[in-house]
Formats: sequence, structure tokens, C-alpha cells
Amino acid sequence: MFTVRRVLLASFVALTFMGVAITATRNTARLIMPLAPLTAASPPFTSIELHDGAKAVLQYGAIQSVALVKGNQQVSRVTVEGDRLVIEKCRDNCPRGYQLEVEVVTPAIAAISISDGGTIESRGDFPRQTEISFAVSNGGMIDARAILAGNVAATVNQGGSILAKPQATMVASVSNGGVITYWGDAQVTSSTQRGGQVIKGAKEEANKPVSEFVSGVSCDSHVAAPNALSGKKIKNRGRWF
Repeated sequence: MFTVRRVLLASFVALTFMGVAITATRNTARLIMPLAPLTAASPPFTSIELHDGAKAVLQYGAIQSVALVKGNQQVSRVTVEGDRLVIEKCRDNCPRGYQLEVEVVTPAIAAISISDGGTIESRGDFPRQTEISFAVSNGGMIDARAILAGNVAATVNQGGSILAKPQATMVASVSNGGVITYWGDAQVTSSTQRGGQVIKGAKEEANKPVSEFVSGVSCDSHVAAPNALSGKKIKNRGRWF
């Protein structure tokens, strides 16, 4: 009888700790674990951050999702922090030669940023948006030509490239190297500091594959932007969520 009571007591304690753990997990529901389904209760994201050389393809779709195209779910991490979808190539040290590629589907996006290398390529027919912002730091490329927005804010710092098609206005800033290339007749206000360019893309390059652009390097055929201010095929796709 005494042994039975000890077993019951141990079971009660174990269940208590499990309940605490489950409660803690629910309180941190903004962490999207690998392969966890995106439900109505999951936090939506309105911006994307990409780090450390990962690659993401951004597609238009009515329901948000993230799919693993290449890589390992145990090595990489994708989380929703506030309203930001954060894509990290490696949780800790990257295995030699490791690559991460994901496909992101969303009906709209307000901001895209890259730091320390990587590529985000937009595809499909996104509906026109009122405004959007892009930022690249320490290398990387944002190809946002598929995303039409009335007003665009674009920033490159310490190398990298942004490709954009603003419809009305664009405020562009480059510092310490980098290139912002735009197409169309939007009103552009630009500034460069300690190297870099804001340039109008050639018409024949408007639909050029992103792989043919070199991050942070301009083409000779481009025309300098107006108002410049000088200053000091997917296989074995795994669902992520």
C-alpha cells in the first residue's frame, strides 16, 4: 500500500511539472517550431528578416506559410518575433558548405531586411501596396521587383543590393558601399555617403534573372538616379509552418 501511494505521489508531481511546462510553452507561442502548423491562433507576420547567407523566395498567396526547400530544420531556425518573420541560417555554428533555402507565402508585406549576406527574391503578382521598406546591411540582395508599392524606402549599409520598382516615390540611402537599382518613373530622392550608388535600371534588365545581378556591383549601362545628394524548382519540400 505504501508503495502504491509513493507511485501515485510521484505521478502527481510529474504531471504538475508537465502542466507548468505546457503553460510556459503556450506563453511563448510566438516561437514557431519546425513543422508546427500555422493556425488562426498563430501570430501573423508583416515583415521578414533574413540573416547569415540564407536564401528565401517570397511568393504571393492568401494564406501565410513557410516551406523548407533546402537545409535542415535542426540546424536552422525560423521564428515569429512580434510581427517579424525571422529566418536564421544556423542556430549556432554552420556545418561546412551548409545552405538554407525557404519559400515564404504571404498576401502582403510591409518590410524586408537582410543582414550579413543572403538573398530574398520576390515572385508572382503581389497586389499594389501603399508603402514598403527595404534594408540591407553587411551584404545581401533584396529583389523586390515583383512587389509594386506606391512609396518605397530603401537603405543599404556596408554593401549589398536592392532591386525595386517604386510606383510614386522612393527615398533611397546608401552608405559605405552598395547599390540600389530602381525601374520606372517614380520621384526618387537619394543620398550616398562614403561610397555607393542609387541608379535607374536599364529597361532591358527589368526582368533579368536575379542570379545575373551581382550584389553590391552596378552595371555600366545604368543611369544615375536624379536628385542625388552627395554626403560625408523545388523537390522534397518540407512544410515549416
